[in-house]
Amino acid sequence: MRPEILLDFMGVAEHLKCNMRHSRMTDHRRESVAEHTYRLCVFAWLVKEEFPDCDMDKVMKMCLFHDLGEALTGDVPAFVKTDDDRKTEGDALTLLTAMLPGKERQELDELFGELEREETMEAKIVHALDKMETLIQHNEADITTWLPLEYDLQMTYGEKECMADPYLTKLREVIRQISEDKITAEGEGRESSYYIRKDIENMHLSEVTDLLRSTEWAEDRTEEMIRKSMENSCPYGLFLKAGTGEGRIKESSMAGKDRQIGFARVLTDGVTTFYLMDLVIEEKYRSQGFGTILMDRIMKENGHLYGMLHTKDAKAFYEKYGFRAIGDTKKTEEIYMEKPCS
Repeated sequence: MRPEILLDFMGVAEHLKCNMRHSRMTDHRRESVAEHTYRLCVFAWLVKEEFPDCDMDKVMKMCLFHDLGEALTGDVPAFVKTDDDRKTEGDALTLLTAMLPGKERQELDELFGELEREETMEAKIVHALDKMETLIQHNEADITTWLPLEYDLQMTYGEKECMADPYLTKLREVIRQISEDKITAEGEGRESSYYIRKDIENMHLSEVTDLLRSTEWAEDRTEEMIRKSMENSCPYGLFLKAGTGEGRIKESSMAGKDRQIGFARVLTDGVTTFYLMDLVIEEKYRSQGFGTILMDRIMKENGHLYGMLHTKDAKAFYEKYGFRAIGDTKKTEEIYMEKPCS
């Protein structure tokens, strides 16, 4: 390989040292993509004797390059990754392998294709180990660095992938038990730091007003308009408990008062139809799973009904709950979405 090609590719690979993942280390700092990749390779080496019929050299290569696209895209946590994100990462891989001579390019393209199809045992092993390495890292980190949604993810993440082999299934169970023990012994528990309430008497009007005025769609609403809109619908509030610990969001300004950081309201007849409106999470608490927590509660109580909503930039989020865009989304700034009865 010509030195200039080698050095160009090495320069791109260096980005994996710089791009940070969501996961925290035992010293509380965020890990890099390269650090995750290194330990995934160690993981594959440690289990190689469990799979005598597999090409573990190929597994090691897949582990080594599995996150290469993130050298260009950066890391997107699995719990917010969309199909568009996956396409972007795939396009990045195409650009990166195109930097290489024919033989090396073909080898990497074949590896990525095999990983994407997830049909061979080698590819299944990599996907399972990749998920479990993340779970192990979370178990090693201080529980105060976990996001609220990770109390559930530690129980379910990678479960399907690990069913590919009895050894992987057993290992996943061991990791799950460590998570359960950690939550019991070290943490207050997922639901000890927040709660959800319904009905206008439980809402903090001033905080709801601040939340809605921070949005583009409700920035001009007066407090009286917001109060009346809650009176004529079913409002939901997401609250952080006063004194929530460091890492699970310490709010020193709470002064003993629980704080409302999320809001949504539902218009419904309770029998056939509901219309979701005004779902918002305070900006500094976004991308931490709070929107999912609030939406899960709303869908638990209303999801059996025919649903409607409008959104500008959260289409992928609502698709996870069965909503589908109606009409040509390219011709309108605001997207109308519907969900059938279930």
